[in-house]
Amino acid sequence: MSGPKVPAILMVLSGNFESQPVAFEALLDEAENRGLTVDLADVDVIREAANVRLAHYFRPAIVARLQTLQGSDDTLILVRPSALAIERSFPPDGAGFRLLGKFAGLIVETQDQDDLA
Repeated sequence: MSGPKVPAILMVLSGNFESQPVAFEALLDEAENRGLTVDLADVDVIREAANVRLAHYFRPAIVARLQTLQGSDDTLILVRPSALAIERSFPPDGAGFRLLGKFAGLIVETQDQDDLA
């Protein structure tokens, strides 16, 4: 079930990956190397229809900025507020992706089924 959209600061990474699962795996490996746990529900890997998918999170000016920063990278990785997103040294040098920045956006606040009872 989905809920209202709420403001959030999202970490945005970019890189070149042959598929969404490969991007998730690279993110999980780098996080594990740093002793961080990642909940994949906090991550969105965007490889196709970037304009449309980014518009779910950001206003048009930020979408345009991200696409400029992305350059020739074929994949964007958005990380919701989490331990990974606040880690100052992530991603480390030599990772398969780079930090584009942290941007103000909106996320859908979901509710657990237990909260609805």
